[in-house]
Amino acid sequence: MPLSVLAFVLSIGTASADTVIPLEEKDIGRTGGNDLERCLRGDATCDDGGVDFTLDDVINLGIVDHEEVAETPASESDTPRNRTDPLPSVDLNVVFDYKSTDIRPDQMGQLLDLAQVLRGEDFANVILVFMGHTDAKGSESYNLDLSRRRAESVAAFVGDVADIPNHRIRTKGFGFSQLADPANPLSERNRRVQLLLIPGGA
Repeated sequence: MPLSVLAFVLSIGTASADTVIPLEEKDIGRTGGNDLERCLRGDATCDDGGVDFTLDDVINLGIVDHEEVAETPASESDTPRNRTDPLPSVDLNVVFDYKSTDIRPDQMGQLLDLAQVLRGEDFANVILVFMGHTDAKGSESYNLDLSRRRAESVAAFVGDVADIPNHRIRTKGFGFSQLADPANPLSERNRRVQLLLIPGGA
């Protein structure tokens, strides 16, 4: 583990949770072919209740520019993706302490395993987009800022561990504008960080 990550881990310490987001049980082992890796490759339909985003969506939102997206597939085995097809994504139900953006020590296992997957050669040229989401409790402005800061916290940790250069990482907060469970706006399912992969990133 890089020294900067170790220092980050030690600086967080422990804290009691006022409000938490439970982790979903997901096969996130360190061996290839697990559920998470299949989701991120786009080899499986992984319905975590999240919102689908397309290449056109992320361009229109200003997350990436046209020039940043390669015209060719990420690898020879990939097929070109339609700009309106859903991009590979997974919802990371990371537990945060109430009003906190610090990653809790008991949540790092999931993120370390994610980083291990992202170190693979098949992900060497993708752009990683970490998108924060909240439930509908509280003001729109507060939740927008909280979701952005939580996305940045997860992105910084995973990017550091996986040794991903900053130019391949994007973050965006959506607050409660993209609820995973719109019928239950206060549901814990809405409080998440969504990881979106844009294949063929420059």
